[in-house]
Amino acid sequence: MQVLKKEVSEFELFYDLIFAYAISRIASILFVGADQVLSFKSMGEFLMLTLVFWTIWTYQTVFANRFSIKNKISALFLFFDMFWVIILAQSINVDFEKTHFTFAGATSILFFSIALQYYLKMRSTEDSVVKKLCYQLAIMLCATGLIGFITILPWGAYSIRFSVYAISIFITAFFPIVMKKNLEDFPTNFGHLTERYSLFTLLLFGEAVIAVANTIVFNKISIGSVLFFLMVVVMFLFYNAVYKSGIERQKETAGLVLIHSHYFIFVGLGLSLVLYENYVEAQIKPLFFVLCLAASLACFLGGTIVNMIIYTKKEHNYLPFISKSVIYFAIWIIISLLIQDFIPLFLFVNVVFLLFLLYKVKQELI
Repeated sequence: MQVLKKEVSEFELFYDLIFAYAISRIASILFVGADQVLSFKSMGEFLMLTLVFWTIWTYQTVFANRFSIKNKISALFLFFDMFWVIILAQSINVDFEKTHFTFAGATSILFFSIALQYYLKMRSTEDSVVKKLCYQLAIMLCATGLIGFITILPWGAYSIRFSVYAISIFITAFFPIVMKKNLEDFPTNFGHLTERYSLFTLLLFGEAVIAVANTIVFNKISIGSVLFFLMVVVMFLFYNAVYKSGIERQKETAGLVLIHSHYFIFVGLGLSLVLYENYVEAQIKPLFFVLCLAASLACFLGGTIVNMIIYTKKEHNYLPFISKSVIYFAIWIIISLLIQDFIPLFLFVNVVFLLFLLYKVKQELI
């Protein structure tokens, strides 16, 4: 099936702005307690909420990538969904149980809205492949929306209702992997898809700069804030290098690796920013910080490198690079544990490590 070339529209960018704001809002539930660590509960909710927003954004993005037509109906759906994403974003609360009614209700409305778009597309096409694909996705989204509404009803303990809600979101998020064959029969417009994900990640880096700004007082600029900013810059350069030079954007593919790897990229970026911000302000235990930072950077760097390997522009054996990178990462963790109490030195070593890894990636791309 021929895939026509298209660019990311102003409507799509407008839509992405509210999601970038929403994902940045999720960081508000990650607060450091009196024991100077992040609670496992808040970290679990952070992962869950990020999954919710990523899932909704991804389903709408992939629909626009495959089927979007610039007309009044598409625009109305877009603006309708944006309003409910705003409600969703404002429902984010440290005590998630208090806002579950609004949050789960809003996600259900959004899932039903996207399902309706797939249904209308199914009714308007004669292509059997497209019909089957739209039918399966519409049923999946409707089922998840229905479960979301059920969990806001007052039955059973909240922990049980939340677990049911979380499982339904997880299944919906990764259900396309099961549909890989059907999705490959009607591939994405991969150039448009990579551009959409990279631009959205760029918006998140914009939120990262705001996180740096939160550590700066107008009459006192610490070396920690400067190094924090450099960390954000190098992480951006790392992602941008892979996107610009490491991905073949003309591939005929379902794009499942690109899509699902970005969940880990978003999680890694968001969590690392919260950790850095609290570390610069000396509000978090250094040992806890180092261990959590290692996990978050593994998500961000790993998710980015996976795209370089899977969607490489030319056949290349990346195994030596992967093996060496794992060793470099292990050495960085060991050094970090030794200098964890010295904030400027630790941040400087972080910048050097990421610059070194960026250099190695560019060497591979050459």
